[in-house]
Amino acid sequence: MILLSWPLRTILAIAPALVAACGTEVPPDRPGAVAAARSPVQIAHFPLSENRVPAGADAVFDPDVSQDGGGSLRVLTGEEGGRLRLYRLDDVGPVEGSLLYTGFLKSQDLRGTAFLELWCHPPEGNPAFVRGVPTRVAGTSDWKPQELSFSRPETCHDPVSVELNVVIHGAGTVWIDNLRLWDVAVE
Repeated sequence: MILLSWPLRTILAIAPALVAACGTEVPPDRPGAVAAARSPVQIAHFPLSENRVPAGADAVFDPDVSQDGGGSLRVLTGEEGGRLRLYRLDDVGPVEGSLLYTGFLKSQDLRGTAFLELWCHPPEGNPAFVRGVPTRVAGTSDWKPQELSFSRPETCHDPVSVELNVVIHGAGTVWIDNLRLWDVAVE
């Protein structure tokens, strides 16, 4: 796992799970010990391979370009660009904290911008969405970490379904890699 290229918020969110996995957690009965925060729960990881391109996606598997060494999705867009649904998760179940959608984007000759988008469909009412506009890629860029979550966790507490998308404005090439959906504790 390459943590150096991950945003600090993601590292801090998964740190308790990493510490627990290493067996170096301070026992709670030790004097001065503080109860550990709930570890983040990975709801989904979307490993990519030639046989695992999202169904219906207008993208191809690219084994030669990858952030994590396992290949990536390559999207070549026309002038209009558009929204590409990468995954839809039904029956996500209750979210105890807040949903965190992480991944990496890379671009080449993109005449516009590209960013991740997360949609939450609650049991009742209108769906809510959040876009990773501040971390967008444009022009030609190397892998850029992406993360987004709802600023108010109650916005997506008990979703019926969740959609993970990439939005691309303008012509160019965008690569998508190492997508994950987390349930992280709210501080």
